[in-house]
Amino acid sequence: MTEGFTAFNLIYEKWIPVQRKDETKVTIAPWQITEGIGSGNPISELDAPRPDFNGALIQFLIGLVQTTMSPANDRAWKNVLKNPPSPEDMKNTFEKVAHAFEFDGDNARFMQDYDLSEGADNQVDNLLVEMPGENTIKKNADHFLKRDSVKKMCFPCCATALFTLQTNAPAGGQGNRTSLRGGGPLTTIVKGNNLWETIWLNILEEESFKNLGDTEKGNLVDIFPWLGPARTSEKNQKVTSSDVNPKQMFWGMPRRIRINFDTLESGICEICGGESHYLVADYISKNYGINYEGGWRHVLTPHTEDKRGILPVHLNPGGISYRHWLGLIQNDGDGNKQPAFIVDKFRDRQYNFNLLSEVFNHSPSIWAFGYDFDNMKARCWYESQMPLIIVNEDIRAEYENVISQLIKSAEIIAGNTRSCIKEALFRYSGNVKGDLSFIDSRFWKDTEPEFYKTLHELHGLLDKGENTAELKLNWLKSLTKTSFKLFDEYSQLEFIGTADPKRISLARRDLGKYNSPKGQKLKTILGLPIEKSTKTMK
Repeated sequence: MTEGFTAFNLIYEKWIPVQRKDETKVTIAPWQITEGIGSGNPISELDAPRPDFNGALIQFLIGLVQTTMSPANDRAWKNVLKNPPSPEDMKNTFEKVAHAFEFDGDNARFMQDYDLSEGADNQVDNLLVEMPGENTIKKNADHFLKRDSVKKMCFPCCATALFTLQTNAPAGGQGNRTSLRGGGPLTTIVKGNNLWETIWLNILEEESFKNLGDTEKGNLVDIFPWLGPARTSEKNQKVTSSDVNPKQMFWGMPRRIRINFDTLESGICEICGGESHYLVADYISKNYGINYEGGWRHVLTPHTEDKRGILPVHLNPGGISYRHWLGLIQNDGDGNKQPAFIVDKFRDRQYNFNLLSEVFNHSPSIWAFGYDFDNMKARCWYESQMPLIIVNEDIRAEYENVISQLIKSAEIIAGNTRSCIKEALFRYSGNVKGDLSFIDSRFWKDTEPEFYKTLHELHGLLDKGENTAELKLNWLKSLTKTSFKLFDEYSQLEFIGTADPKRISLARRDLGKYNSPKGQKLKTILGLPIEKSTKTMK
């Protein structure tokens, strides 16, 4: 190890980049997250050099606070919300687990295999989940993200990259296990007015974890798996939430990795651009790490339930928009898609504590983010913020029911739009293969402003006890207008000389028929009255 080097501990070191309310950028230690709250210039948000690093760091901080200072009950939780602990108090609390956050050294290291001494050599850029894998490089198929683009990382960036990989780990070849929530989970965070509020709003009382695993397993190694020998999976051995403490969900370690600190270099970090005398260049790894199975329900991730059990939600092409509202903000009505535990908990606290008036100086929102993976290949990083609209309990059921109707009707018209554009473009549309998801993405993006406008109008109508039928019909008109706009744009009407005008005309006629507000399917979905036919029945 480089001469004169001192140990890097993730509790004591200032390694987390943040921004204060006045937009000053600083780097803090974790125990400083409440600094400046009383002065009116608190830390407002994270400011990492990469968006996926911000997503990882907020989960790191939530996990650290949840692990070390879980409130006993809701009353205790509310008391801390109103009276944030001082940085000194936070430091004293975190010190109790500081030995689990040594990043380097000869003993247990943060997120690294306890006793791995031999393994495959890896360049440090392989910690970045979007980098091309070994097989891609062998085939010389790394066209977009080239090998050797990041050769050196400073300790803060390396620690963040390691945590990001362990938290999002995709499929990676034989025996390279995925993250506790599978490859690239969708994460949802309730956002507060500043960083501390964002963290604390996503903290659960201790009682909640009793339903999520075996809380009697209180040894730190059951929470921080790197404190002991790895639970390997050469014979497909599994680790369930009953085998360890359920709080290991914040610290899952599926990959066996050991950073090489013996050949540190000086220079510029190729992630953040900072200068350092201690840059990491490589690490060793081995397959068959922890194989997380058995119905883990991570409190920050929405999930579905079916005969296979609890399945965390993952992202697909097209990003995050209001089409994900069902299952992300509220239940889908069928009981299959359910929001993250913490989102449901926020709603309960709002009704019990009236958090909106006590905490928020603006409407609360959900910060949703995650990778879209195609097996082991990262296609895209998506993130979005969606308003978390809270209504009075007496209209909540009807409000959520109408929202469900609005979204499901949009799904129908989005499908109609894609289908008819395909019909217009191709003579044998049923045999056409290819990705037309960009049409859906445009549809959801273009109708999103109208959706949120409609939600606010809906809130007002239900508050006054008024009928919502006209609102639903106006919503259909707006969807249909966007549908025709996209059809005309993508069906090559502007290139009438090369297109088939008859086929386009018929497809457009079909689109109007499918989207008609008189159609029984759309009326049924929206709960609108269906007129009885006046034709004579034979």
